[in-house]
Amino acid sequence: MLRVIAISFIISTFIPSEFFFMVGSVRIEAYRFILGLALLYAAFNFRLALQQADLVDILLIALTGFVFASFLHNHGLQKAVESTGIFAIETLGAFYLARLFIITPQRFYRLNQIFITLLALLTALTCYEAFTQHRVLHEVAENITGNQALDPRLYTHYYIRNGIMRATSLFEHPILYGTLMALFFPFAILLVLRYRSTGHVLTLGGLVTSMILTLSSAPLLAIIFQGFTAILVRFWQNAREFWLSMFFGGLATALLIEAFSNRGFFGILISYLTFNPNTGYFRILQWEYTTDDIRDNLILGIAHHDWTRPYWMEWMGNSIDSFWLLLILQHGLFALILLLLACLYAVFHTLNLAHHHCEQHRWMVSAWIMSFMSLILIGFTVDYFGKLQPLFFFMLGAIGWAHYYPLWNRQAEELASSDNSHNTNLNDNREN
Repeated sequence: MLRVIAISFIISTFIPSEFFFMVGSVRIEAYRFILGLALLYAAFNFRLALQQADLVDILLIALTGFVFASFLHNHGLQKAVESTGIFAIETLGAFYLARLFIITPQRFYRLNQIFITLLALLTALTCYEAFTQHRVLHEVAENITGNQALDPRLYTHYYIRNGIMRATSLFEHPILYGTLMALFFPFAILLVLRYRSTGHVLTLGGLVTSMILTLSSAPLLAIIFQGFTAILVRFWQNAREFWLSMFFGGLATALLIEAFSNRGFFGILISYLTFNPNTGYFRILQWEYTTDDIRDNLILGIAHHDWTRPYWMEWMGNSIDSFWLLLILQHGLFALILLLLACLYAVFHTLNLAHHHCEQHRWMVSAWIMSFMSLILIGFTVDYFGKLQPLFFFMLGAIGWAHYYPLWNRQAEELASSDNSHNTNLNDNREN
C-alpha cells in the first residue's frame, strides 16, 4: 500500500493546480488527499515510525502543536482543527511518507531518477510556453475543470522579459517550478559526473534549460549555494572545526550588521539575493513592515490575519515572499526555532555520518545535503507555497535511510562473518 501512496504522490505533484475542489473553506487537491492517506498509514503503523524516530520527529510534532495553538488563539477551535489538519497533512504526511517508504539507497535513487526524468520531459512544453507566451498546460486544465488557479498577473507583461514569458509549466508560479528543478539539480549533475551517459546528460540539459526559462533568481541562487555546500561536504570530515568557526564567525558578523546597519542584515542579504531591484525592494518592505506584527505576537503569531502596512502598500497584496518570515509571522518564534532546528539537525547529522557510507551511496547523501541546504537558505527569499511545501518536508524525510543504513550493513556483515566462522568450525569438527 505504501508503494502505491508514494507513486501516487509523485504523480500528483505533476497534476496542474487547476484540478481541485472545495470542501467548505478547504481546498482539496490530489496531493493533499494522498498525503492524508500517508498520514493515516503512519498513524496506524506508529510502531514502525517509532523505530526510525529521532530528534526531527519530536521537533516536527512539537511544531504541529504550536501551529494548532496559534490557530486556536487567533481564530478559534473550528479554524484551528481545519487549518492544523491541512498543515499536518502537508508536513507530517509528506515527512512520514518519505521516512517510511525510502528506507534504502536504491529507493532514494529511483525516486530522484523518476523526478528528474519527468521534469526533463516537460522541457519541450516549457520552451513552447516561454517563446510563444502561451501557458498551454494551464489553459487546457482550466477548460477541463472550469477552475482558474494562476494569479492573473502571470498573464501580463510583468512576467515577460525580453520577449520570453517566465515559464510555469504545470505549477503555480515560475519560482515554484524553478525551485523544484533546483531541488533535484545536485542529484542530476552528480549522476552525470558519475556515469557520463548520454541519457543523463540530456536530462541535465533539460533541467538547466527549463530553469533558465523560468527567468527566476531562485534556482540560480540555489545552485550557487549548492556549490558552496559541495565544498563543505567535501572537506567537512577533515576540517570540522574550521567550518564551525566559520559558521559562528558568520553569525557574529550578521548580528553586528543587524545592530549597526541602517538596512539590517536581512535587508542587505535580500538586496543581493534578488536580481530584480523592484522584487528586492518589495521583499525588504515585507521584512520591515512585518516587524511590529512579529514583535507584538512573538509567541503565537498572527495565523491567517493580515499583517499591518501603510495604506500605500495595499496594492502590493498580503503575500510574504519568504518561507521563514511567513512562519514566524503566522505561528511565532518557537515555530521558527523548532523547524530550523529540525532542518539543521537533519543536515549536520547526515553530514557527520556521510563518511560511513561506501562510495556507491555517499554521492547520493552528498546530493541530498547540497539540495536541502539550498532549500533552507533560499527560503529567506522564497515562500514554499502550493506543492513546494509538502515537497520540502518530503525531502526532509527522504534521507532517514542514511542515518541507519551503514549500521544495518555492518550488522549484516558481522552476522555473515559469524555464520561463516560457525560453518567453518562445524566443518573442522566433522573432519576431525
